[in-house]
Amino acid sequence: MPDEYFGSPSQQGLQSRAAAMWALLHDDPAYCCHGRAVGVTDPALETVAQQIALARLQGVGACEGVSAEETPARRAALEAAGLKLDEYVSWRGGVEAIRTAREVLASRSLPAGLTVGQVDADTPAEVMAQLDRVTASCEVLLPMGQFLRGIVRPAVCVYAQTEDGEVVATSAAVAQFHPASNRGREFWWGMLATDDRCRGQGLALLLGAELMVRMVDGHDMTGFFTGIRAGNAPSERLCSKLGLEATDRTILISIAPEVFAEANVTK
Repeated sequence: MPDEYFGSPSQQGLQSRAAAMWALLHDDPAYCCHGRAVGVTDPALETVAQQIALARLQGVGACEGVSAEETPARRAALEAAGLKLDEYVSWRGGVEAIRTAREVLASRSLPAGLTVGQVDADTPAEVMAQLDRVTASCEVLLPMGQFLRGIVRPAVCVYAQTEDGEVVATSAAVAQFHPASNRGREFWWGMLATDDRCRGQGLALLLGAELMVRMVDGHDMTGFFTGIRAGNAPSERLCSKLGLEATDRTILISIAPEVFAEANVTK
């Protein structure tokens, strides 16, 4: 299957570099990826040198779950290396959130005329292009195709489509950690995006819940996380409805501006 990269030209360039990096590092539990850029698995300060190196090679280096105590030191080390930073609050869910997701699916349904589809290895390029259109309109970046299709890591991408086959909303999850990692049964969850014309119908809530259940039931996952930029009240409300809780941990994204020119990777 040919490589599939999404977003703007610079975002596609990032994914292309990440794919090459992942080809070298995918068997090492010290590294992780959900399809945008390779990151470090261990958030301890000792891994900051690896994060700096990843940023310089890919344009972006990621680290999820940095503790409140170690965030200032890690932030300072990354900035001292000449890197720009983008930060998210880490939100997490487990048994209770998954139970909430099942309750949502039992009590709600998609509006008339919409059905749920799921990406797999055979999903046509035309559908992938529609997913890219919807997510880009919401300033959200799709993971590269080999991740989104579940080829290199367990993953689920679901979408709502009209009777004419038009994609109007989507969401995705990827088991980004190596199975030998102590976080091997956690998955990254998110990429919620809805076409402007269909907002206000609860599509993100339903697809987000559907995503959780399919990842847990289909891939034996036990917990998950996502990142929300501080002050993003709509995303906070949605995640709270699905049982996720904000933590005191941070997702630190380091950006080498000479390699990746954009201010952030995704919304």
